[in-house]
Amino acid sequence: MKLKPVIAAVALGLVSNIAYAKNITIDGEDKGNLDLMFKVMTIVDGKDNGFDPNYGTSELLKMKYTTPSFNGVRFSAGSYITGDLLGTNDNTLDADQKLARGMYVTNDQSAEQLLGELHLKGQHGSFDWFAGRVIYDSPLTTAAVSTMPNFHTGAGATFKVNESFKVGLAQITQIAFGARAATEWGLIGEGTGTAGTAINPLDKQAEFLDIADATIANNTENTNGITTLNASYKLGKNANISLWNYYAEDISNNVYVSADNKFPLADKRAIKVELQYLNQTNVGADLAGDLDYSLAGAKATYITPKWSAYVAANNSFGDTKMLNAWGGDPAYTSSIFSRNAYRENVTAFKVGAKYKITPKWILSASYADYGQSDTSTATLTPSSDATEANVTLVWKMNKNTLFKLFHSSRTSEYDTDSNDRTQAHTRLAAVVKF
Repeated sequence: MKLKPVIAAVALGLVSNIAYAKNITIDGEDKGNLDLMFKVMTIVDGKDNGFDPNYGTSELLKMKYTTPSFNGVRFSAGSYITGDLLGTNDNTLDADQKLARGMYVTNDQSAEQLLGELHLKGQHGSFDWFAGRVIYDSPLTTAAVSTMPNFHTGAGATFKVNESFKVGLAQITQIAFGARAATEWGLIGEGTGTAGTAINPLDKQAEFLDIADATIANNTENTNGITTLNASYKLGKNANISLWNYYAEDISNNVYVSADNKFPLADKRAIKVELQYLNQTNVGADLAGDLDYSLAGAKATYITPKWSAYVAANNSFGDTKMLNAWGGDPAYTSSIFSRNAYRENVTAFKVGAKYKITPKWILSASYADYGQSDTSTATLTPSSDATEANVTLVWKMNKNTLFKLFHSSRTSEYDTDSNDRTQAHTRLAAVVKF
């Protein structure tokens, strides 16, 4: 393993994720907010089996400006640049090195810029709205981010009926794949189209695509995109329920329901119980073919001031896998590199715990088992269960500085003696804010 990028990243540790958000005031007048962020992440180590990414350091520069409020309306523009901005990587990799492609949006590590946010947002009493390019935060459009996130083009509104009840409606017409879309398609999804990206995105990242083009390979049809309807209701002080419906014209209808309740105990302890249900069916012209997928899940967490522990389970059922195309990952049993619950007929279990060594040092660990699915590809056939174990150490050096080191050990249901698809992956990240 070449040490050049690792040494460079460690040397940059104290400035590895510089976030600078400042209100601009001139002569006592509000001129808006400026949000600057510089982020670095690096691969410390990985297996040299051609499957586990074992090389790469990537940076992200975010520059975003938001105007002052004019009658409740603000305009924002956010530019995102990612790639090997500092030139720490080697242009030519050794035979035993595999680039962590999920930290970049180009195949050659070069810098790529995208005006990912360009929108108007309004707030008028109980009524909020947006229009333009945004990061649309919802269960089926939001997942983990490495460097550049996914972006969406659309418009929507939310109305607060009362203190307990909110409803929302949106129309999403485009998506721009971020860096981790490459991981969702390849490393996590293994070409199944179930892990958040349903087409090979390697030549389509950091550009806005119509929803049908981003969902279906070699698409030639036009659609209206995704119509989302959501409602959330607070049942009591500690209980909540939410409903989302995603109607992708001529492709699919997706219903997601989640509920949670927190039961307080003595000595600041509590038990939190969560339930989820997801259903996907084909609609209209069936551009993605037949879809008949459901997912049920439950999670229970025991919480104390010093530590917490949880157990979670998911079960997928129906006649097909999920067409998971827009970056979503609500399943309770998902791990850093495993989202097998979206495959056909999977029973998955996950346990995890978090321990606060001191207020500044936090250790967490998890283990997940994913039962063998019925999802095959043109070249891969499942032959066993899959597993993933993760250990994460976080150091909150002060209120503005955080370091994170994690190690993942993972197996694949497609692993064979001649095709080693296992991981032993270590990654370093850090956050510094001012």
